[in-house]
Amino acid sequence: MAVSPVVLKAIVTAATDKRTWKALAILLAAIFMPLILLILMIAGMVSGVESANNDLLDYSFVGTAMPDNFTDEQCEVIENMREWLGELDKIISEKENDEECSLDGNMVRAAFYCLNFGSELDENFDHEAFCNCFDGLTIEQLETALQNVSEQFPQYEITENIEYSIPKVYKYLNGEAA
Repeated sequence: MAVSPVVLKAIVTAATDKRTWKALAILLAAIFMPLILLILMIAGMVSGVESANNDLLDYSFVGTAMPDNFTDEQCEVIENMREWLGELDKIISEKENDEECSLDGNMVRAAFYCLNFGSELDENFDHEAFCNCFDGLTIEQLETALQNVSEQFPQYEITENIEYSIPKVYKYLNGEAA
């Protein structure tokens, strides 16, 4: 099927005309603009969530002053975590001084934070037993460590979200970009 010379001439003329290219660009922009805006909006929300998570890590681990707009409940959650991490740090320090113990303290802290942030911790919680679940294991063996935690502390429900979050907190504690 042959294309008429008149049609070919019209196509060539339109293809070389700047007004055609501008019209085509405007049409494509109008079609794709909602998709582009949606992607930018999602990226902005993810960035905001990541920033908020890093702020919570700073409040809990570094002791950064909490903003005035925090509710009493939010402040209490962070204060509890600071206190619990202090208790955990005492045990980790003792274990790190023991030559028979091979403990990655930041992995223990990251797992403890992810498992307990925003929850209630029994005042008789055995921090030493928790640390023992990680003895001799590296972050690459996190799944084994979490299995040990599940066996020793059945009250913990280890979700995919927790398994995903622990390496991010671990990187934060090691000063790496998450």
